[in-house]
Amino acid sequence: MRALALLAAVVAAALVPHAPLGIDVPIVAAIVAVAVITSASRSLDAVLFGSLALALACLPAWLDAGWVVALDLAAAWLLATVAVAGRRLLAPLAPARALGDAPALIPSPPRDVIPAARGVLLGSLLVLPFGALFWSADAAFAQLGSSAPWPSLSLLPGRVFVFVLVLLAALGLALAARKVFTDPALPTGPKLDRAEWAIPLLLLDALFLVFVVVQATVLFGGHRHVLETAGLTYAEYARQGFWQLIVAAALALCVIAAALRLASVGRTSDRLLLRGLIGVLCLLTLLIVASAVHRLHVYEDAFGLTRERLAAETFALGLGGFFVLVLLAGLLPAVRSSFGRIAIAGSAVGLLAFSISNPDGRIAARNVDRWRATGDLDVAYAQGLSADAVPALAELPEPLRERVLAPYRSRLAEGEPWSSANRSRHRARSVLRDST
Repeated sequence: MRALALLAAVVAAALVPHAPLGIDVPIVAAIVAVAVITSASRSLDAVLFGSLALALACLPAWLDAGWVVALDLAAAWLLATVAVAGRRLLAPLAPARALGDAPALIPSPPRDVIPAARGVLLGSLLVLPFGALFWSADAAFAQLGSSAPWPSLSLLPGRVFVFVLVLLAALGLALAARKVFTDPALPTGPKLDRAEWAIPLLLLDALFLVFVVVQATVLFGGHRHVLETAGLTYAEYARQGFWQLIVAAALALCVIAAALRLASVGRTSDRLLLRGLIGVLCLLTLLIVASAVHRLHVYEDAFGLTRERLAAETFALGLGGFFVLVLLAGLLPAVRSSFGRIAIAGSAVGLLAFSISNPDGRIAARNVDRWRATGDLDVAYAQGLSADAVPALAELPEPLRERVLAPYRSRLAEGEPWSSANRSRHRARSVLRDST
């Protein structure tokens, strides 16, 4: 396990800092996965969440969009931790807690190694300042650094950082898989009587119902006089309250969680009433989320699609999916007993589907379609997308196409090492060659 963790760190330090991310990330992730597999149990959760984590870690070889890859790698880390630690503790803290016990699991080095290590350290402290002086004093000596076959020293800080990060991650995950953690018992506070939880939920349901009726009148009913009275255009009105509605939906989830935890439901009638009130709240919140998504679509039709708007739309749809899951949990005991597992796996599958759908390509395609309909295109924004967008942007006619694609030709002109092999950049270069 320690040897594999060290191998993953060395490979990552050698490949990752050198060039754009590509196939190097799946290679490192695969080595880390093998290190964890040798220590982890073969439970269903470990296989499910570990496979999803590895799938997300492979996407840097598929996509070029850095913002999507960053989300995928963060989710892969969380899923890998859940795979080895489960619900025993907060997922991001599992490797950190495991590493706290790592010194006890790693054998001490032989006694004769310690003096040699001190000698290397002292020698490095002596050589580095003199080397820096010689490097700056003589151009011929400095040329050794650029002509030598070893990697450039300018990449050394990045390599050290990646080496330490991957080594800690691999060791932490492997050690967390071998440890058995226990969560501290959560304090149980006093329960609320029926009137104490039923009345607030009834009032909240009523408020949500009134709001949904207003939304149906304005957004879906086409009553523009309300907007004219408020002095807003339809697109401005649609944009104005999107995030407020999403925050309201997220707070509704907090209310549901608190009600399920604090409500006293000793009788069957109480359980049915609680599930009914929560079910109504979920249905109304789904309509509010639908209103928020509709608002965003109206704004996108007026001003185009961007990464921020696509991410916001995806988040809203995911939030709506979570409310659907809550509704199913209230109806189906099987869903209720596996709620956490289904929620985590569903979120991972949703992120995987979102990434594979090529977000930057979708943004470019939508804006090209909008240009065909309106003649309006934000050229600067289109030029700032990743290589994922090149095939869609190549559909533009000349001379607009060449104007939009010119920055991509410059960015993708240089070759990349094999470790940065990436499907999207390879495809973009082919499209650019064909469009000349």
